[in-house]
Amino acid sequence: MPRSPDGTRRADLLLEGEIRFGPAFYRLSIGGRAVPHRIFGAPLCWSADARFLAAQEWLTTDYGTGPVTCAVLIDVAAWTIAREEVVVKGFAGDFRFGEDGVLHYAKVFPARGERVQARAAPDALQRWVGIDAAPPAATAGF
Repeated sequence: MPRSPDGTRRADLLLEGEIRFGPAFYRLSIGGRAVPHRIFGAPLCWSADARFLAAQEWLTTDYGTGPVTCAVLIDVAAWTIAREEVVVKGFAGDFRFGEDGVLHYAKVFPARGERVQARAAPDALQRWVGIDAAPPAATAGF
C-alpha cells in the first residue's frame, strides 16, 4: 500500500537485491525522501491518520545467519524510527493498525512453522531515534 490513507504521502520500496533462495529486499523512500542506512522487506502499512508507517527492517542479508528482521515504526512527520523486538530466523509482517492506533503484527518463523502475534503502541515507545542516523553497527549487518 504505497499511498497513505489520506492520499498525502507515498511510500515506495525500491528493489535492492534478493537473498539466495529467498525474498527480495528493498530501499525505502517516503515522499521522495530516501531512508538511509537501512533495508526493508515487504509489506508496508500506514496508520489511519497517515502519521506512522509500519515496515519490516532487515538487519542482515547474510544467507547463513538470516533472516534477522524486526518490525519498525516510522513517524513520518518527525522523521524518526523505532525498532520493535528483533526476530531471529524469522520475519515481522502482517501489519495492521487497530482502531486504537496500536500496531498489530506477526513474528513468523518459517523453519519452525511458528507464528507469534505481537503489538506496539506508537505513543508508548521510548526508542525513537532520528531516521537519518546509522543504526548500531552490531545490527546493521548488510
